[in-house]
Amino acid sequence: MKNLKILDILLILFFLALGSFLTFKSFSKKGSIVKVKAGENQYEYSAKKDGIYKVQGSLGITTFEIKEGKVRIIDSPCPNKTCVNQGWHSPLVCLPNNVIISLEEEGDFDAISE
Repeated sequence: MKNLKILDILLILFFLALGSFLTFKSFSKKGSIVKVKAGENQYEYSAKKDGIYKVQGSLGITTFEIKEGKVRIIDSPCPNKTCVNQGWHSPLVCLPNNVIISLEEEGDFDAISE
């Protein structure tokens, strides 16, 4: 850390704080609608109704849980299970099984509809 100035330290601390805030915000995101795209099919679920749901993807069935306005994948037939390890997060993506799960507020617009 040669020639590190006070402004450099402040900038580093600012970006660390910003990164921590954005990471925490994405993990604590809650919504009212869970949108699922599984292959060519699209589904909508209420995020206000807790439950465990299943959708058919390219490789098999992906099981996800909605609880307290949050969503996570709890099982999938993909080989590496990266989607299961994402936890309570949005969007959730299982590329091998071609399943995308997103949590949105009712009335949110996507980039196409805006």
